[in-house]
Amino acid sequence: MYRTVDVHNHYYPWDYLQHLVGRPGAVTAKQTGPHSYVMKCNDVIVAHIDRAGHYDMAARIVDLDKAGMDTQIMSKTVPGPELLERAEGVYWMKRINDAHAEAVQKYPHRLYAYAALAYQDVDESLKELERCIKDLKVRGIQMFSNVQGTPMHEPQFEPIFQMAAEHNLPILMHPTVPLTASILDKMKIPYQLYGYTFDTTMAVISLIFHGVFSRHKNLKVIHAHLGGMAPYLVRRLRDSWKGYSKEWGLELDEYPDDIYKRQVYPDTTSFYLPAMKCCLEWVGAEHMMIGTDYAHRVGDPEGAIKSILDLGDQAKLSRDQIDLILGKNAEKLFNLPPMPGKSS
Repeated sequence: MYRTVDVHNHYYPWDYLQHLVGRPGAVTAKQTGPHSYVMKCNDVIVAHIDRAGHYDMAARIVDLDKAGMDTQIMSKTVPGPELLERAEGVYWMKRINDAHAEAVQKYPHRLYAYAALAYQDVDESLKELERCIKDLKVRGIQMFSNVQGTPMHEPQFEPIFQMAAEHNLPILMHPTVPLTASILDKMKIPYQLYGYTFDTTMAVISLIFHGVFSRHKNLKVIHAHLGGMAPYLVRRLRDSWKGYSKEWGLELDEYPDDIYKRQVYPDTTSFYLPAMKCCLEWVGAEHMMIGTDYAHRVGDPEGAIKSILDLGDQAKLSRDQIDLILGKNAEKLFNLPPMPGKSS
């Protein structure tokens, strides 16, 4: 089987985790068992740690071997440094990136990393991104779907998109505390159900609507969780653009769904075959990649590869198309060097 590459998974550096455990305020962590923790924002649980591999590299490699996963491109998950106070976030983005780089160096070809940024301070984030590119050799950028309530299409974030495009660094668009948090709290609907997927969908579509992709033709985005809601409302996306964009003062040279298909890559974090087939029919095998959401409890590292093989069987994909989703697309997009002993 071709090299398998997981583009959506997470790592909490141990010192950052312990910082959150001892931290007062709205963003905290609490240990609930020998290897388990809960992450809270505004007293709402936004993430869980149930596997030691979420923070322990040796345990992670054991899990990857069991799952048959050759390579991961690691990212920081919620709560990220952008939810902290400005100076605190700037400090911890550097510590997180150093921890990721150390893991990458220890496990060559198995692990690579996205840059973590403190988006509440764009100037410092740009400096850190330069360091990550030159010294830490990151393969992409971790971006959250909003920054403490500020949408990502706002002008202050433009230099980050410009740098990402110039350096061919794909962006993983991942959810954080959603813009709909207050109403979800009232309805007692877990953010993980609709809040996260809706938030990333709004983030990616707003980048399209506000011309970010059009200004940066080389910009590439990984849309987490099988593209959020975008693949399942694609007809509505075009119809809404045709019917209402002028009323909102929006203008593009092409339809937003065409931009999505060209510059956005959904990962496979869903594992539900009808949904995967729907996404596949829209974007094609050339624009899908493995996502496991390791080590969150909604993730499925063991079933991720099987779900793609099952998708290939049901959709009658060729061996080459299956290999694209398993790893070829990721190798090309992230410019990964060949892995010894694996097909290339």
